[in-house]
Formats: sequence, C-alpha cells, structure tokens
Amino acid sequence: MKRSSLSGAIAGLSAAAWLCAPPVAHADEFIGFGQAGVPGGWALEAFPVFRHTGPNSNEIYSSFNPAYFTETGFTGTHRDQFEFWLNGSIGYANTHGAPGASGFGGAYPNVGIEYYYNVVVPDQPAGSPGYKTFWTSPTFTVAFPNGSTKSAGFGAGANQYSYSFNVDNYLQIGRIGVTFNPVELTYASRNLNAVDIGNGQMEKLRGGLSATFADVAAGYQVRDDLFVGIHHSFNIYSWRASDFQAAREGEIGPSVSYFGFAKYGLYICGNVNFDYYTSPNLKKSVTVTMALIKNL
Repeated sequence: MKRSSLSGAIAGLSAAAWLCAPPVAHADEFIGFGQAGVPGGWALEAFPVFRHTGPNSNEIYSSFNPAYFTETGFTGTHRDQFEFWLNGSIGYANTHGAPGASGFGGAYPNVGIEYYYNVVVPDQPAGSPGYKTFWTSPTFTVAFPNGSTKSAGFGAGANQYSYSFNVDNYLQIGRIGVTFNPVELTYASRNLNAVDIGNGQMEKLRGGLSATFADVAAGYQVRDDLFVGIHHSFNIYSWRASDFQAAREGEIGPSVSYFGFAKYGLYICGNVNFDYYTSPNLKKSVTVTMALIKNL
C-alpha cells in the first residue's frame, strides 16, 4: 500500500497574502503503508482530508486514483513489486469573499511510481510473537499544473509542476507495526500564471522546496484486523528557493488501520492530527485524513 499522494490548497485572500501563507500540501503515513499490494492487480484508492484552521477556515477534499501493482519486481519473485498510479484531487476551501474566487476546484493531477522490496521476509504467521518483516519502498511523483488562475479556494496557486520523492518503510515485530518516512522532499516550480503581488506588480511565484520530517504511523495490533496507535509529522513549507515565507507545522494524533473487510478487498485507515507547533505565519489546525483502498 502506498502513502497518500500529494494534495492540498491555498486559502489566501489575495496573491499578496500567499507570501506569508504558503501553499499547504498534506500527505500522511498510515499504519501498514509501505508494504506491497496484490501481485498483478488493480486497486482504486481515495484519500479524503478535512482540515479546520481556526477560527473559521475549512477545507474538504480528496484525491482519487486507479493503481496497478506488478506481479514481480527486479528479483522476479514476490519479494519485490512496482506500483504505478494516476491521481488527482477535487475539493472545497473557504474563500472568505475573495473577488472572483470559487471555493470548489481541482488540483495536483499527478503520476507516480513506487518500488517495494521486502528486506526481511517473515518466517512466522503475522501477529505471532516471532513475526518479523521489513519493507522499504522509494516513491517518486510528478504533479502537473491545474490551469487555475483564481486567488482563493481549492486549487488556487496550484498552476505549476511539482516533484516529490520519499522512501517509505514498514517494520513489524510481533504485534507492533510502524510505517515511517524519514524525509519527504517536494519541489514546486513557478506558477504558469502571473499574479498581482501589490502595486500592480505581476509575478510568477515559485513554491520551491518543502520537506516533511519524521512522518511516522506506529501502532499495536489489538486484533488480527485492527491496528491502533499514533501518527506524527513535522512539515517545513517553502523551506528553500521559494518566493513564499517559510512556515513550520508539527502534527500529532491518533491513528487507526482496519482490515476487517479484507475478504472484500477493502482497507480503511485514518489519522486525526492536532498541531502541537506552528510558526507565527501559520494558524493552528486540526486535520482528519483517511485512506480507502479497494482491490479489484
């Protein structure tokens, strides 16, 4: 299973506001992600997100994609595998009366590839005291411009190419499962459209390099079909080579992965993230993220 794909929105009131409130992309790890999928099969995946930022800003959106998992990888065995997907997001974000803006929109059409390799192959049944497994999975994604020139609402500011790379990992020992991504790097190029940043000055703004550190979803397998635990991530938006002011956000909260519908090929994961730290140019938020995966 792959991690949620890059998706997000700008909720700025004007182009000038973007300089102190950079585009916020949101992508979580979930307990169990980083493992290979069904060999030689298709899956439909959705990643809904609801984000409330005080006092009165809200976003609700989801990315959707078909994904294909190869039968084998480089080894010619089920020890490794590739996943390919085509993804995009639709949603709504408050505009707070910004002239000519629409709350509804689409963003981040993207294609991606992930390679899974089972470093430690288990020799005991899953969940037993002697069970040990470790997967690692490098992931690369290219997102395309959405063509939007609006100043606010979902999809505003997403009219550019961006590139993301990370290495997902999944470790399980006995009933303790940990999905962890040490660093994810995302580079957003300049917007294809120019915006007024004040006094009639038109600029094509560059998002630059953003990073997520210590994106971890760890839990305990309380039942054969249920993991319960905690999720954490620390994000630095517009960290380097950006026209936006850098912003930092640390998140933590409960995490759940439920596999009780596995016989129907359905997997459900979710996190509730509370900001424990934000830089002065970001307001604290609460974010609910989910992953819904249906094997075909």
